[in-house]
Formats: sequence, C-alpha cells, structure tokens
Amino acid sequence: MIKDFIHRVFKIPLTMRVRHDSCMSGKPKLTIVFLHGIAASSSTWREVLPTFINDPDLCKVRFVTLDLIGFGKSEKPDWFDYDYASYRRTLTHTLRKLKIHTPIILCGHSMGCLIAADYAANGDRLIDHLILVSPPFIRANEIAGIKDQIYTKLYGELRDHTGEKVVGVVASFIDALTSFEKRSLNTLAFRRTMDNIILNSEIYSTAANLKVPMEVIHGRFDPLVITANLKKLAAHNKNFHLTESFGGHDIVGAKAKKVVKISKDTMLHYLLHTDL
Repeated sequence: MIKDFIHRVFKIPLTMRVRHDSCMSGKPKLTIVFLHGIAASSSTWREVLPTFINDPDLCKVRFVTLDLIGFGKSEKPDWFDYDYASYRRTLTHTLRKLKIHTPIILCGHSMGCLIAADYAANGDRLIDHLILVSPPFIRANEIAGIKDQIYTKLYGELRDHTGEKVVGVVASFIDALTSFEKRSLNTLAFRRTMDNIILNSEIYSTAANLKVPMEVIHGRFDPLVITANLKKLAAHNKNFHLTESFGGHDIVGAKAKKVVKISKDTMLHYLLHTDL
C-alpha cells in the first residue's frame, strides 16, 4: 500500500519485472529487449529465446525479457493508466535500471509491437531497430476498411463481456492454443490496454512515419492481424520490411523459425557494425 501511494502520488515510474537477462560473453555489444502481447507474459518467447541464448554467433548479445505492467509477474496496480504514455515511462525507467550501454533492438509480439513502435517514436531512449511479430495495426475510423471495423467491434465485444460464460469458453480455447492467458482476461489491465493500446488507431500513423528500421513478421493464418494494413504500411514506409510466414498469431513452429532467422540476421548486422 505504501509503495503504491509513493508511486501514485509522486509519479515515480514503476519497473517492469525482468524475467530473463543474460549475455554469454558477459561483454555485450548489442541488447535485444522482448515485449509480449496483451493477456500474456514473457513465456511468449519460449520457443525462440533458448535458440538465441545458446547460439555462439550471438555470444555478444544481451537478451532481456520483460513482463509488461499488469501482466505476468509485474505489478498490476489499479491506478496505472495502461496507456502508451504510462508504458513509455515504465520502459524508460526499466531500461535505465538495466544500465544498458549498447545499441538496443526492441522485439515485440502483438500488443508488444504497438508499445515498441510508440517507444521508438516517442521514448527517451534511442532504439536502433524494431522486430515486430504479429502487430495488430488498425486504421482510424475515417479511413478504416471493413476489416478494421469488424476487428474493432469484435475486440470491443470481448472487452465489454469479459465476465460472461461464452467469453470464458472462447478464452479457454485461445489459452490452449496460444500464449494468451485466460486468467488475465477479466482484469483491469486487460480492459484498459484493450481500450488504450489495441483499439487506439493513432499508432498506425506512428508506424507509417517511423524512421527506425522495422522487421515485421506475420502469420498467413493470423486472425488477429489485418494483413492489408501491414502491406499498406510497407508500401508507404521504406523502413517497414514485411515478411509473411506460415502460421497463426503465436510464435511457434514454422513461424518461430522465421522469427529466429530474421532476428538473428538483424542482430548479426549490428554485431558486425558496432565497435565497442
């Protein structure tokens, strides 16, 4: 209670829970920070992280996985706004506490992509590259297509009826197939991030104008991503490099292998061009 009071009244940023932090050599030349999606945790990266941390070619990369505020092992305060500005402050504070002195790549999945893109555009720390896996970019109402409208309607219904039995059944099904965690569904963090992050179409314009290089990977059968929007962003922004993989929304199987390959190529590029 006292800790919550101090953070709330004195506006001291929270720190995200660090679930993994390692570098094989102990002297990193590059840091990659992983951000999971809504109603998930750092377990999102369970198929790709072991490959990275055991790869001798990446021995000078520092790997950090975080639980976003409201999810996983991080704090879940009722007073937290769960919007872009709030996550921006907590990510800045967390990166400072980690004492990172290398170039930084942010790697996000689903909602983590949106938070990463916002931070690259508006955060206090320079981000050198983004790897965005399954980013759910939606367009503003005045330019939204029918898929954007359906997507917004479905997510709005899920948010508004979290306590109903049918939603629980759907959540159980999703929980069994993906990194989505049913226990996070009926929480304040879920409802607020749905409103303030997922359904906030302003991030589409942010991505369209980002100067940071972005490797964007989506599954061919992903029901939670509007592929047409990703193609529009790729056509508009030369920094937006789009790759389609076999798979759905989660990072498993063939999609995980694609994420590993693209991520490793990106990391090796920085290792070759970073003189520390």
